[in-house]
Amino acid sequence: MRRLFVKALAGVVVLVAMIGVAGYLYLRQSLPVIDGERMVEGLSSSVEIVRDADNVPHIFASTKQDALYGLGYVHAQDRLWQMEFQRRVGHGRLSEIFGDVTVAQDRFLRTIGFGRAAHSAWSHLPDGTRRQIEAYVAGVNGFIATHPGRRLPPEFSLLRFAPAPFTGPDVLVWIKMMAWDLSANYSFELMRHDIAAKIGAERMAELMPPYAEHGLSILGPAPTSPEVGRRAPRGNRPASSASSASTFNALAQSLSGGLPGVTALLLGGARTEALGSNNWVVDGTLTATGSPLLANDPHLGTNVPSLWYLAHLSAGDFDLIGATLPGTPAVAIGRNRFIAWGETNMAADVEDFFLERIDSTGTSAEFRGALEPLRIVPETIVVKGAEPVRVAVRISRHGPILSDAINANNAASPATPKPAPLEPMAFRWTALDEQDQTVDAFMRLNEARNWDEFTSALRDFVAPSQNFVYADVDGHIGYYAPGRIPVRAGGDGSRPAEGWTGESEWTGWVPFEDLPHLFDPPEHFIVTANNRPTAAVDAPLIALEYPEPYRAQRIVDLIRQQGSGLTPDHFRAIQADTLSLHGRTLTPLLLQHAHPVDPVDRQAWDVLARWDFDARPDSAGAAIFQAWFLRLAPAIVGDELGPQLMIGYRGRFSYITRFVAAALAAGDSVWCDDTGTPSRETCDDTVTSALHDGVADLVRLLGGDVSRWRWDGVHRAVFPHQGLDAVGLLRPLLSRSLPNGGDWSTVNVGPVAADTPYEQHSVPGYRQIVDLSPANDSRFLDAVGQSGHFLSKHYDDSMADWQAVRHRKMRMDRAAIEQGALGRLRLIAR
Repeated sequence: MRRLFVKALAGVVVLVAMIGVAGYLYLRQSLPVIDGERMVEGLSSSVEIVRDADNVPHIFASTKQDALYGLGYVHAQDRLWQMEFQRRVGHGRLSEIFGDVTVAQDRFLRTIGFGRAAHSAWSHLPDGTRRQIEAYVAGVNGFIATHPGRRLPPEFSLLRFAPAPFTGPDVLVWIKMMAWDLSANYSFELMRHDIAAKIGAERMAELMPPYAEHGLSILGPAPTSPEVGRRAPRGNRPASSASSASTFNALAQSLSGGLPGVTALLLGGARTEALGSNNWVVDGTLTATGSPLLANDPHLGTNVPSLWYLAHLSAGDFDLIGATLPGTPAVAIGRNRFIAWGETNMAADVEDFFLERIDSTGTSAEFRGALEPLRIVPETIVVKGAEPVRVAVRISRHGPILSDAINANNAASPATPKPAPLEPMAFRWTALDEQDQTVDAFMRLNEARNWDEFTSALRDFVAPSQNFVYADVDGHIGYYAPGRIPVRAGGDGSRPAEGWTGESEWTGWVPFEDLPHLFDPPEHFIVTANNRPTAAVDAPLIALEYPEPYRAQRIVDLIRQQGSGLTPDHFRAIQADTLSLHGRTLTPLLLQHAHPVDPVDRQAWDVLARWDFDARPDSAGAAIFQAWFLRLAPAIVGDELGPQLMIGYRGRFSYITRFVAAALAAGDSVWCDDTGTPSRETCDDTVTSALHDGVADLVRLLGGDVSRWRWDGVHRAVFPHQGLDAVGLLRPLLSRSLPNGGDWSTVNVGPVAADTPYEQHSVPGYRQIVDLSPANDSRFLDAVGQSGHFLSKHYDDSMADWQAVRHRKMRMDRAAIEQGALGRLRLIAR
């Protein structure tokens, strides 16, 4: 009997192993072929794709159109699932493959109308730009047509569907989603509304202090006048029908189900600090070669595969390299043979909520005493395994009535308690306008040869507004902040406005010439890191919310410390820097107010008192400071705001830092007293209590031996798989994470997520250093890997280098490309 059991068990093991091997061999058939020849439709002549030693494709073609075809082909080779998932997000078509779990997300996406906006923008693009995009899309479809069934990425086999051909609007819809990710100022409007409704406008202003009047500006120092440079929100006239319901909580709860990655995208910019970037440029007077150097590292949400894809396109004079976005045809950040560029988010206020008075029929909205018909757009959400869901999207003169989607999602959700329904609110956003030529601006920028051509391209840039830095081989450097910035008839967009009065209408756009810009400055360098562009008295209102300028200040300090002779190695050291100006600002103040009694708390206090403010991975001080800081806002204002409002406020680290510093400077501030207890707590009591709670968090995670604590023992950069991270069995295969240093204020940024403490969900996903000298010691790096196939060795082979800030060569010369090349694929016109 025992022998039979052993044989049966062995048989089961062999069977499982055979199934595993068969599955492995089946899935390997979908790995991209990078050698040989392939016949494809749509080319005018052959295209050669050489993958260098780092698996970066170099696309050699005889025409620009064919080079763009090649880019579409390699994007599809390595990232087709990512591209499919992204376009489904943009068009609100997730439920077709995921079922009813994503209906709420699709309803929200359809109501905003990213897909409608993409189709409208496509119809208004210049013919030449459309032809270029069509060439790119032909390359994507050329790959799809020749790779059916098991030759598609594994996700298609798992979900049992095949991708339809891509179209021009599919390209534009992902650009719209990127603009959404970087244009989240709507959340500040909702937060101000909610907090003011709870505790009053005056106390709300204390919790949300404006950027410091003498804070660092991109275009130079702030003025000395106390009235200038600190633009406190004036707000709009309070709406008489404004609800006291928590609007942000209603929004967050309406999107709490579905795919976590989609929720993170839709709410990411509304929940976290440091969705931004760093860039800087110096001219030849400060470099070792006498030519400019330019650096950039954009900070966006984490995913596997990475948001970015490194590529080089070469077709005669059309020769450029850098970071591309799979699903789009341009090099977003990079260089050509003449110029280099980089971007950071300008955080422009290009979104407004308008409260609407809608008549009893639900089909008209009041405007200046008259009723205007709402436009009703029928949308049908196809749901896998269930009946279709029909949505009637109502659109006023100000935009889609987004509260309809929020209310419908919350009504359908099984979650309790349910937030109160919101009053009708329309959403106005520049990216929803009929015409949007942002993609055309990028296509022209890619071919610019000088400052005039560069700025001419940026004139058509709409959204998301960015801080562009520039350098060229002739030695010039510059800065421009393009985008369509609204001019308002009244108010400043800081809170939802009354839509029926017409007092806060958008009346036009800030002229391009009036947008912040700079060319060959006398300081010989330009630094931007999401800080305020300008504090000039006559500057147009661009935005109200800017993070504390810690990263920008640190970069400026390091450039000035070196003085001259700067090299790419110096720039690499700046990108790797983890000195926390946030820690250096707050730690001494907190230590003064803390009086720990518990022995472990006292040990932590002692460690922090000796901390050098470097948030490097092995730092115990960094861990203690972060744990303490995360506990401060709940300890000080949690009783006033309550748990719902804390959801939106707890991740606003700049506001919290300014508020805490002011509250502690005021002595026994009324804020420090816990209204839920009969005794009166002092600020010292509250700060000490926050330290105790933060230390308790670390004891739970790291143990009670403070001497063994490390920041990277709790701080991890988390990279979830796009679409399938929520499947527990697949997560170990598809998702990645690794320990990391830094914090939200460091140049090598490492922000923690307030809702999942110590996890890092925003990273410098791409880094570049461009050397404009003839030596071209240019470098770049992606955070994860080039491939989106989990069986590829290039799926995550960049992560160790990313963690250590070790760049890879940005090769543009054929000999360097060929040396150690991994593959050579020729696409031949059929």
